[in-house]
Amino acid sequence: MRKRVWWIIAGVVAVIVLVVGVGPWAYAKFLHGDQPDALHLSDDPAAAATGPLDGTWSVSPGSHAGYEVWETLSGQRTFVRGQTDQVTGTAAVENSVLTTGNVTVDVKSIATDDTRRDNMFRTLVMNTAGQPTATFEISQPVDLSELPADGTTVTVPVHGTLTLRDQTRDVTTNFQIRRSGQNIETAGAIDTIWTDYQINKPTLFPNIVVEDAGQVQFAIVLSRS
Repeated sequence: MRKRVWWIIAGVVAVIVLVVGVGPWAYAKFLHGDQPDALHLSDDPAAAATGPLDGTWSVSPGSHAGYEVWETLSGQRTFVRGQTDQVTGTAAVENSVLTTGNVTVDVKSIATDDTRRDNMFRTLVMNTAGQPTATFEISQPVDLSELPADGTTVTVPVHGTLTLRDQTRDVTTNFQIRRSGQNIETAGAIDTIWTDYQINKPTLFPNIVVEDAGQVQFAIVLSRS
């Protein structure tokens, strides 16, 4: 009988060790879900540009935007990405200079692999009922004179304003830009500290720590208006 009790105690201890030691690893590797790739320019080769660079442009199908945050559970660090294709906007190029450009994202349509996380994101984190959109707008002209017509990608610094939850901040980041056929394609990421925008850090479970900073990511396709 005493031997059996010891076997039961040993089994309980083993379970505790597995939960504490292996649980975070199992969450990150198996329960966390498959995350999409970070938003970037299409892997498809770009075609030679057709038509002039100057003109007015509109955000077209194939465009995406979203966020990336990092979570830590008992020392196991992993990331979460939410994305949407509900993106609109316009741009204007004059004398090979991007003079105006803006993008608007339907925040409530941003989704991850977990509906519980998405519901918290839409309510407690972003309050999409009151602030349903996020926007980015350039604040300084962007020189595109070095943008080749053969589909080669160039990286250019862009100054703009990012608005999240009705809080607007000046930002600077690098855009990857290329021409492809009749389109202009651009992608990049904006490093973001959530409290700068009065955003409560996304969280799902109390034992999961969400980092203070993350990224707003985008991959935009512009077609001639």
